[in-house]
Amino acid sequence: MSNIYRFESFTTSNCYVVSLTNNSNICYIIDLPPDFNTVLDYIKSKNFSIGAVFLTHGHYDHSLGLNVYNDGNVFMNLDDEFLARNPAEQLKSFMFNDEISLEKHEGKINNIDNYEDENLIVYKNPGHTKGSISFLFEEIGTVFTGDFVFAEGIGRTDLYSGDLHQMKESINNVFLPLRDDYEVYPGHGKSDTVKNILNYNSYLKEFIND
Repeated sequence: MSNIYRFESFTTSNCYVVSLTNNSNICYIIDLPPDFNTVLDYIKSKNFSIGAVFLTHGHYDHSLGLNVYNDGNVFMNLDDEFLARNPAEQLKSFMFNDEISLEKHEGKINNIDNYEDENLIVYKNPGHTKGSISFLFEEIGTVFTGDFVFAEGIGRTDLYSGDLHQMKESINNVFLPLRDDYEVYPGHGKSDTVKNILNYNSYLKEFIND
């Protein structure tokens, strides 16, 4: 049986710690929020080893934890590498406390195309950003969508590299074919099944082809 721990950042973004089996000390991290130290404390308390970190996209509320975690096993779609490495470009209009570093991230970021694991399926779903991706752990029936699809909405397309047309294509070509019983863990808010999201997410329905 798997374990999924959800941590909600002060930016409202979700970070997930995923352990595929109860008897494994390996965990996987989905997204790195600015206050990632709290997540690291949890991981240490469970004596987990981090197998890999996966970034759903490059927005600061999902990647600024790169300033805390820099162990070389971070994977993302490199179409969003610029965003992840340059948080200051996104945060010019925001005011945060002095604990958050806005320096350019110079550490290693790996191409998700080079990650091989039979337990993981990666979907490229541009729209919110050019490099937005989702991660499906088919073994446990869970998909992590970042800011692609939420339980009650979809990601914005009016930010840097967002594209409304691509979002529509991603919804029809990536989200719609998912199994109804998969549990969706989004980048913000609560989780829900694919079936419920398709039934009750009015924003999503507007993008589905007739």
